Amino acid sequence: MTNSKPIVVGVDFSPCSAVALKQALRLGGLSHAPVRAVHAIDTIVGTQQNARLSSYQARIRAAVTEDAAQAWKEFATSIPGAADVPFDFELDSRTRAILALAARHSAQLLVLGAFGDRRPDVGFGTVATACVRHAHCDVLLVRDTQLTPFQRIVVGIDFSENSQRALEGAVRFARQDGAPLHIVYCFDAPWRRLHYRSPTLLTGPEEQEQFRLTLDQEMRAFSAPALQDAGSIRVKFELVDAPAHRAGLVTHAEEVGADLVVLGTRGRSNLRDILLGSTAEKVLAESRCSVLAVRC
Repeated sequence: MTNSKPIVVGVDFSPCSAVALKQALRLGGLSHAPVRAVHAIDTIVGTQQNARLSSYQARIRAAVTEDAAQAWKEFATSIPGAADVPFDFELDSRTRAILALAARHSAQLLVLGAFGDRRPDVGFGTVATACVRHAHCDVLLVRDTQLTPFQRIVVGIDFSENSQRALEGAVRFARQDGAPLHIVYCFDAPWRRLHYRSPTLLTGPEEQEQFRLTLDQEMRAFSAPALQDAGSIRVKFELVDAPAHRAGLVTHAEEVGADLVVLGTRGRSNLRDILLGSTAEKVLAESRCSVLAVRC
């Protein structure tokens, strides 16, 4: 059965966006969803959408549009299946154009390369990060090294509705790629705190073990509804003792060799921390692997 909601992929003709397009086509094939590509160029012509264009501006726009169409044709010929992908070109802010097209087509997923021509060692480019913050759909940011299906997926939970949605998205990706799924809960161990009357640990080994056992049981109970559709994927529950728990998810993903981290995002807001949450911001700033941001 065909999924009528498309997967939209942003392209800038860089090697990283080529990998993003390949992943979008692969995911579209798995979910029977159509794929659309969009390319945007920042230009003064696009800043006043309702203004009348001068003949000079119109000629510039026509020339740029023709160049973009030719660039797409050459770009698509090197990627199997891309020649049949509908291509949209916009003269506008890159972030605004990509998000507008994704919204116009009611995209189920927006796929972007992690960066353009300038490759950061960690984190993601400004356009990719801005799209995560403001998109109305899930966003997959693909590293240029992600040439295969995802091999190991990490998702962080905190027993919130946001993390429930993230877990559902992680299960979906793990199932379609046959990847092991690590469900992670980062906590700040209470036994590090000192009793106000004594320079000894607040809890002993038995209490620590009971604390971990209780958390593990809560993780399994919380995850049970999402895992009903997990099929035969391998699932591992992991408690990560991380005083700076915002960094714990990124560190753990690196330690287990994950190539995809899944996180939940919050509703739209002008306040960055309300929009994504501090953990999501930390992942976007410091992750070395691909990221799936699930809209909550």
